Amino acid sequence: MKDFIWDFDGTLFDTYPNMLKAILKVLQEEGIFADKETIYQLLKEKSSKAVTQRYQLDFSDFSQRFHQYENDMEKWPHPFDHVAETLDAVQKNGGRNFIMTHRTVSSTKKLLDYYHLTDFFVEIVGEENNFARKPDPAALNYLVKKYHLPKIQTVMIGDRLLDIEAGKKAGLKTCFFDNEGLLKNIVADYYATDFLQLENLIDK
Repeated sequence: MKDFIWDFDGTLFDTYPNMLKAILKVLQEEGIFADKETIYQLLKEKSSKAVTQRYQLDFSDFSQRFHQYENDMEKWPHPFDHVAETLDAVQKNGGRNFIMTHRTVSSTKKLLDYYHLTDFFVEIVGEENNFARKPDPAALNYLVKKYHLPKIQTVMIGDRLLDIEAGKKAGLKTCFFDNEGLLKNIVADYYATDFLQLENLIDK
């Protein structure tokens, strides 16, 4: 593969522990004392929107509140092992890195800046771009068109089914990043459990 489009949460960064704490806090404010494992499974199988649908909450309000709690946490999430080396290898071999995430571009850049990873990415597409959420391929189609990405040499990498479905709908190659073994029967072109395996996808 030449060009790489990355999901952010749970793929580049280990953000789920903070996300889970923030979501549970908002649910508690709404008088909902949900099981931690149940919410985590919903996050991994679907998305935070699925949590609001399950408990009939307003997604926009819920999302704003939980992201605020997440941003205010003292302990920042960190990138997975070997992320910088893999991103660097993509660039050194003539490829480009992009991010397609449901979180805001500003919060994504905040974390990337903190770990000195921002310069590895050509563009970050996030909430501010107002594309339909994954698995809709609109954001991916935008990147493909804007940067003339060769579909046969471009891979969408993510840790959830919606990432893989979006990649397939955009006509891209797909890679399921499965570092927990939590989700089953996800059909992708490639599979990886760590970034050393992901580095093997790079055309050298």
